[in-house]
Amino acid sequence: MKKILLALLIIVPYLLNAQWSNDPAENTAICDLTGSQAIPKIATSSTGYSYISWFSNETGNYDVRLQKFNVIGNELWEHNGILISDHTSMSWLTNWDMTIDGENHAILTFQDIRNQGNNNIYAYRISPEGDFIWGDDGLELSNSPSFDVSPKVTVTSAGNAVIAWQSEDIIILQKISPEGNLLWGDNGITLSCANTYSWPQLIPVGEDGIILKYFEDTGPPYSPTRHVYAQRFNVDGEPVWTESTVISNAGGISAWTQIFPIVSDGNDGFFIAWHDDRDSNMLASIFIQHVDADGQTLFIDNGLEVSLMPNRNHFYPEIAFPSSSNEVYVYWNEMDGGQNQRGIYGQKISETGERLWTDNGMVFIELSSTDVNPIATRSSESDVVVFYEESPSAVNNHIKAMRIDEDGAFVWVEEYITLSSVVSEKLHSVVNHFNYNQWISVWEDRRNDDGDIYAQNVNLNGTLGSGYPVGLISFEAEYIDGNVIIYWVTQFETNNMGWNLYRSETANFEDAIQINSELIPGAGTTQQITNYQFVDEYEFIPGQIYYYWLECVSTSGDTTIWGPISITIPQAGTDDHQLTIVDLQLSNYPNPFNPTTTISFNVTQSAVSGSDGSSFVTLDVYNIKGQKVKQLINNLLTVGQHSVIWDGSDENNQPVSSGIYFYKLNIDGKTKAVKKMMLMK
Repeated sequence: MKKILLALLIIVPYLLNAQWSNDPAENTAICDLTGSQAIPKIATSSTGYSYISWFSNETGNYDVRLQKFNVIGNELWEHNGILISDHTSMSWLTNWDMTIDGENHAILTFQDIRNQGNNNIYAYRISPEGDFIWGDDGLELSNSPSFDVSPKVTVTSAGNAVIAWQSEDIIILQKISPEGNLLWGDNGITLSCANTYSWPQLIPVGEDGIILKYFEDTGPPYSPTRHVYAQRFNVDGEPVWTESTVISNAGGISAWTQIFPIVSDGNDGFFIAWHDDRDSNMLASIFIQHVDADGQTLFIDNGLEVSLMPNRNHFYPEIAFPSSSNEVYVYWNEMDGGQNQRGIYGQKISETGERLWTDNGMVFIELSSTDVNPIATRSSESDVVVFYEESPSAVNNHIKAMRIDEDGAFVWVEEYITLSSVVSEKLHSVVNHFNYNQWISVWEDRRNDDGDIYAQNVNLNGTLGSGYPVGLISFEAEYIDGNVIIYWVTQFETNNMGWNLYRSETANFEDAIQINSELIPGAGTTQQITNYQFVDEYEFIPGQIYYYWLECVSTSGDTTIWGPISITIPQAGTDDHQLTIVDLQLSNYPNPFNPTTTISFNVTQSAVSGSDGSSFVTLDVYNIKGQKVKQLINNLLTVGQHSVIWDGSDENNQPVSSGIYFYKLNIDGKTKAVKKMMLMK
């Protein structure tokens, strides 16, 4: 039986360095220049590329550097990254920020004293190729003798960056177009009051709006009375809610409690958590609040207390809201009254604000003399991974993680996975969000000198190192002229020797047979998108369903299998005319989007598949793994313009996670077009 490989592979040489380490005693060195490397940030795109940035004191000044990585941990720029700014900075550092936009550009914002010694705010947009889109010196966002600090940045669905920072007693907001235009005036929008506004944080909502969290402080800076508020702003920077939402005015929040964990609820609202001592009993308690798109608080006023465990301190909450869940998860540092014994506890909160893991929460690491401190809580699609530091001594910190399911059970067999076991002091640890079945932790590490930057990934199954041999974008089959044509597309490949295809008349892989007589050559190692096709010329039985599996074979002999996909062979004599499309005009707007997008297409001519000139049309949404997320159209349609709204939900009407999705238009059982869209929350 003759098989034909139709696609020619174009393999582009690509210089690749070491991948993510699979040894917790090694880790991946992001920057090992002399001097102190400090306060790293990480931002990962839905296509798997990660930017890591940091302050570098190699020259005696705190310069800003940036490195780009692919999903398997290859450095894509020169080792130690590219220099973003060497303008004079203060000798001590404050917080700063970085994110990534829908075009895979990094947006960095920080403060320095290049302007006559004044501490002002600057922003840079760096392309995937390392180009400085907003100029070699970035954009100057403030120019005054005021002490401007701790900028935060987010990107709206429309692609505009919004940056907020504290300037003495006020907060300033600025929106910037991708081209670098200041959209809210040369000086931005100022928020002020008779007291002090401080520590802004941002959440993108709607097409081009944001929600701002901020503090209103009274009293001395070292011991303020601190209240927490939020306000929504529209595309023009005007407040949307009649009054700012009170998240907490109960007091008890210290001057050192500044950046709160915040996650989107997927519907233009958010969850926020914090600890305070509102009853002045010298014991900290943790509270959580849910604010909806209209600014209404959905839990009890001033927040729901997540644990009622008496005579204990509850510090440093981290929260997660898996896309497939209606519950929000909180994990925190549990301590005794004297703060000598420490552990990690967790709580699950229902959508109505009920504590589901008893009033005291659930124990994940019991109190002991070994210091443990949560770094971040991150969601997979269905459960949660808690990252934490374990410190046998003050100058020896290990980075660890545990994956917890919806019932509070450990998912990984070893329960606690070590990401870094090196004896060293580790500071300012950050973790990206779930992407390509992995998380990446980055930290400042003093194993060699005053501080280098290291990183380590952990895969969904709890292993370290490169867990992805290829990034499969799509895998599908089509019946044409008596043959089944199988298509698949990869985004990247690592040590991929080749492919095998399997077919069966059942959905059981054990019944399948290999249909290619020789290994279909893979692309080896490449970061280029590669398209494959294979023709199966089997004598198919009309009306029968056939199932296909795709197997990747690495150069080391390891295999990975995707599937099955299925195809039904039409009955003999079935009219095989195709709908003729002169101009599909298939598109979606907005793109990127949050939370909805409208998909439109135009059928301008139809064949005789329907007596009334109509044809059967399906429009399906797929995730980047090729799994169907939702069917939007499944009906007879006539010639003309058609559109449908996708609200970012799956077949169970649950919100899906941020990322790249594909929408495929089929007409009379044949694929006519596939396009890409991006959901950004």
